[in-house]
Amino acid sequence: MVLAVSLLSFSENLSNTKENITLEDKDYKIIAYLPCWVGKDWTAEDIQGDKLTHLYLAFARINNEFKISNHDVRIPGVPDTVSSQTIIDSIWEEVRRVQKKYPDLKIIVAVGGWGADGFSDMAATKATREIFVDSVVEYLKKYNLDGIDIDWEYPVDGGGGTIEARKEDKENFTEVIKLLRKKLGEDKEISFCTNVSGWFLDVIEWEEVVPLVNSINVMGYDYQGPWSENTAHHSNLYINPQDPVAHWGLSSDAAIKRFINRGIPAEKLVLGFPAYGREFHGAQPGENGDGLFQKYQDTIWPGGSIPYTILKQYYVNKNNFKRFWDDDAKVPYLYDGETFITYEDPQSVAEKARYVKEMDLGGIMYWEYVDDIENDLLNSAYETLKK
Repeated sequence: MVLAVSLLSFSENLSNTKENITLEDKDYKIIAYLPCWVGKDWTAEDIQGDKLTHLYLAFARINNEFKISNHDVRIPGVPDTVSSQTIIDSIWEEVRRVQKKYPDLKIIVAVGGWGADGFSDMAATKATREIFVDSVVEYLKKYNLDGIDIDWEYPVDGGGGTIEARKEDKENFTEVIKLLRKKLGEDKEISFCTNVSGWFLDVIEWEEVVPLVNSINVMGYDYQGPWSENTAHHSNLYINPQDPVAHWGLSSDAAIKRFINRGIPAEKLVLGFPAYGREFHGAQPGENGDGLFQKYQDTIWPGGSIPYTILKQYYVNKNNFKRFWDDDAKVPYLYDGETFITYEDPQSVAEKARYVKEMDLGGIMYWEYVDDIENDLLNSAYETLKK
């Protein structure tokens, strides 16, 4: 794709790459999202902060007063209780222990997540934006944190209509980021998450926003799942031409190239991978006998999502499941004649880490730490990027 002169200028103006830098010299970001809600158990001893550059605490939300909060937006009259994916008070002592053990580790609060409401209303006016950003300043100071990650899913789109959204979100998102940078200064980090689909390019004012943020975290997962017609990979690096929906362009490589062709500097892009698999039950074997790209019936696991630690313990080449490797897509999958599972393992993570180096991206991130609590996937990313 030939870029217009204006896009080339945009990319050049945003680039902060040092002259004559080599891959060996580059300090890649390695970011892990850490769930901080009930049921996701971890302690400071579980965190290998020497192999991470950033740890993102998930999730803070936006409350009824437009402030960052460890509680959700609530219907008036409903008690302000902790929801299923918000930060619980008891984790802060463990966070302090991690900070003490790894003083160079950047610890960031992630605000939002799938289904998290309040963004559009908060961003809609100057006054409500001021309330939010002032509360962020106080929140980071209170917990001694290094920055904020905006996980708004998504401006304008509203998660396909699941949360409040308005067409003005595009411009209002820019105003939120501008105000955050103004009030946080250059010492604190700002990042945000992106969808991999092409439509997402139209809901952000990239020329305004990109110079103000430290990284753009590309959510390279959930390309396919229980909502799909056929079994398929949910985090493939490349597109397998045999995929019935190959024309959709759902792959990490395709997503990264869409961003770069839009003029976004590669060094600002952080490629994400999942530490969980997606399960399809009742899948037909197909001609190859491996269940790939076949019709299926339903899912057994809630949401069809299985943590990597569970996959490793009970599924990978166990209990009649056979591991396959798609060399076109550069990802593994499992099949036992009935259940198909798409997932990541150390081999596929190493492929993505090598891709990060080849494309000179900013780094790699994953969702989420507890699903890979034994650090198989983290170790693969770390060892590949540091070679």
